[in-house]
Amino acid sequence: MGPGAARYVDGWRETNHRSTTTYLKRVLAGQSPVAERERLSPADAARERLVFGLRMLEGVERSSFAAATGFSVDELVGDALQRFVEQGLLQDQDGRIRLTGAGLLVSDALWPEFLG
Repeated sequence: MGPGAARYVDGWRETNHRSTTTYLKRVLAGQSPVAERERLSPADAARERLVFGLRMLEGVERSSFAAATGFSVDELVGDALQRFVEQGLLQDQDGRIRLTGAGLLVSDALWPEFLG
């Protein structure tokens, strides 16, 4: 809720107006505050799930991810994943992928590689 808030529901990504003034005017007028609405493909939804999972300290468990999305991590982002592991930014061990300490410091720079 609020200006700039984003959500993903039933295959749709929506983002509210970022301007507080516009957001409030629309809400007070009984209108939707949504500025953008986009239907995600199954692969794009899986990529977003991966990125959100990697933002958590426990990371992403490979088999759970595949069961939930129908995609393997390698199928979606294999080359970028391997590169980030080699650079010491991600750890890929025992079926779980997570950020390293160094990766935590630069994680926002990694996500475009996974979402693009």
